[in-house]
Parts: sequence; structure tokens; C-alpha cells
Amino acid sequence: MKLSQMKADFVSNVSHELRTPLASIRVFGEFLKLGRVNDNEKIREYGEYIENESRRLTQLINNILDFSKIESAQKKYAFEEADLVEVIREALKTFDVRLKQDGFSLAFEPPDIPLPSVVLDRDAISQALINLLDNAVKYSGISREVRLQVRHEGDWVCISVTDHGIGIPREEQRKIFDKFYRVGTGLVHDVKGSGLGLSLVKHTIEAHRGKVTVQSQPGQGATFAVYLPAARSEAGHTMVLGQETSATPAEPGS
Repeated sequence: MKLSQMKADFVSNVSHELRTPLASIRVFGEFLKLGRVNDNEKIREYGEYIENESRRLTQLINNILDFSKIESAQKKYAFEEADLVEVIREALKTFDVRLKQDGFSLAFEPPDIPLPSVVLDRDAISQALINLLDNAVKYSGISREVRLQVRHEGDWVCISVTDHGIGIPREEQRKIFDKFYRVGTGLVHDVKGSGLGLSLVKHTIEAHRGKVTVQSQPGQGATFAVYLPAARSEAGHTMVLGQETSATPAEPGS
């Protein structure tokens, strides 16, 4: 009965998330079509809004499609060795308009030294990062600041997303990665979502042989950290932009 209720809530939330941006796109599209807006700045603003809402729809649909593939064991990943910072910067470009329109500032802190390369699926990691940023935006409350850090920790490359919002009770921190689950507090009663974002992040990172963690306290925000294994040569050394350095295997965050 509980699972049935969660699925019903999922359908309701997804329907709401589909209707809201679609209604906005239709309204602004009609304004432009009817020629009611002549100011170039306003035209650009409406165009950005339509683009932003279209990206939100794309993200939601991608999440649903990925979830469906995972449930039917058909999800495939195209792994390649890549520069993680470059992948992150590309993902941030697609989320930039959303941040600006919602009044958020993003503090991106890239590493001071070159990172090891990482074997990853570019699209999957980009989607996971966007889901983490979307989560931070939704649960930031009155705060409008999000921090994204990238660093090298032993055999791992870590991406962390920090918000200063409502936080997550300790007893719910393990559950938030379950499909359909949403934090059960009155503080988020008006925050809509599919309940899939974090479960997809967990699946994606584990498919990359990595780990995702959360540190949070109610009222003090949350930090989600993603650990991805650094690419290794046949000799068992970490590859740093074409250079090899010795590395001893260790648990993420140790």
C-alpha cells in the first residue's frame, strides 16, 4: 500500500512538473507570436524563459526514461576517459539560465592542480550533476547560494554540491536515495519533484564504480559528494593528464 501511494504521488508530481513549464512556454510563445512584445530586451528575456522551461522538461523526461531503462535492466553507459572539469563546465552551461532566473549565484571552485582523468559516460555524469544542482535549488529555502567544488582525494575525484537550505534529518538521509522517496517534512510541502533525481544519481555513480554521500543537519543545508575513481594505467598508477603517479587504493573520503 505504501509503494502504491508513492507511485500515485509520483504520477501526481510528474504531471504537475510537466504542466507548469508547458503552460509558461505556451503563454510566452503566444505573446511573441501575437507581436505583443516589441522591446528587444523583453523578447530576449521571454526567449530565455522558454529555453529554460524547455530544459526543465528535457531533464524531467530524461530522468523518467533513464528510470524506465534502469527498471528494465536496459540502461547502457558509453564510458570514455575524460577531463571531469571540462564535463562539469559543459553541464553548468545548460543550468546557468535556470540559476539566473531563480536568482541563484553559483560558486564554482575548480581544483588548484590538474585532476586525474576519469573514465565516465559524459551524458550520464552531466545529468547526475544537473540533478544534484536541481535538488540544491529546490531545497535552498530563502537562501540563494550554491557551491560546487571539485577536488582530488587519493584514488578518487570528488564533486560536491552544497546548499544552505532546509537540510535533511539524519533518519531520512539514507532513504532519500530510494526511488519515489521525498523528505517527509512540512517545510517542503510546496516543493514539487518526481522523487527520481537522487535515486538516478546513486545508480549512475555506482555504475561508474563510485559512491555518493550526504552530510546535512536540519536548517543548515546539505552537501552531496560524488566520488569517482581516477583512471588507472595497467601498472596500477593514477593517470594525471597524461602523467602517471603512484596511488594506494582507499575508500572514498578516507
